[in-house]
Amino acid sequence: MKKLFITIILFLFLTNNSFSQANDTEAFFYNISIGGVFGTIGAIINKKPNEKLDKVILKGFSQGTLGGYLTFESKRVLRLGVENKDWKLIWAAKLINAGGTSIKDNAAHNEDFWNKWHINIGFNRLEFETKNKLKINYKIMPVALVYNTLAFTQAKFDFDTSLKTGEFIFQSGDYRLYESGSRGVTFPGTIILRNNVNSYNIITHEIIHIYQSNDFSILNTYYIKPLKKIENKSKFFSKINNHIYYDFHYIPLRLFYNLETKSANKYYDNFFEHEAGYFSNTLQ
Repeated sequence: MKKLFITIILFLFLTNNSFSQANDTEAFFYNISIGGVFGTIGAIINKKPNEKLDKVILKGFSQGTLGGYLTFESKRVLRLGVENKDWKLIWAAKLINAGGTSIKDNAAHNEDFWNKWHINIGFNRLEFETKNKLKINYKIMPVALVYNTLAFTQAKFDFDTSLKTGEFIFQSGDYRLYESGSRGVTFPGTIILRNNVNSYNIITHEIIHIYQSNDFSILNTYYIKPLKKIENKSKFFSKINNHIYYDFHYIPLRLFYNLETKSANKYYDNFFEHEAGYFSNTLQ
């Protein structure tokens, strides 16, 4: 299973020429493929002993592709927000993306796609359980919390733009942004814009990077069983586990981003930057 997982990951993210999105058709197939493959792997990992493997695979793949389709549509709606300069569409895209990500996570959990929904804002995560009765849980994402804390101490929180986008956005005059020529940069749960940058295209470019991190969050479902074993043995861990969502997916995301950067001849040869540029109309 480990070898299969590594092979699929490398195939999907290191062949950026195959998946660089030149049109919506390619973007569509890429997003549903990611959802289907990752959903299937997670469903197999989280398979219950009494379940038949073929049914688990079918369920994981079908629900994963459905979630991938919604993820694709969220990026298209976000692009419409840029073209129309409409913050309502940007919020609509966020809600659709949250729905697609939730469905993919449920697929990898080996659960029905409607059982649990979630939405992330900065380091905050709201979960809505609907299996028996509606239950709302608030959780903190520790990796995103660290980056947001640093941003609050080193940059100015842009309340107006954050409210309009549903993302934690900061303004900064840090010399590194000017030296690198960057008008914006994205960290876990955090977007930092150069002072006085208010371009819809630039903001949307960075929001796509947030969506990319959401694409990777499905990987967090792969270690549910080990966490459950620890939780059953530790009352302390069991208590804090109810209030923390372990956002470790940023580690493989950063790994593959760096690999793409090293293999790229130009900025937009990096798959992640190419996708962000495609949906935000910032491709050069």
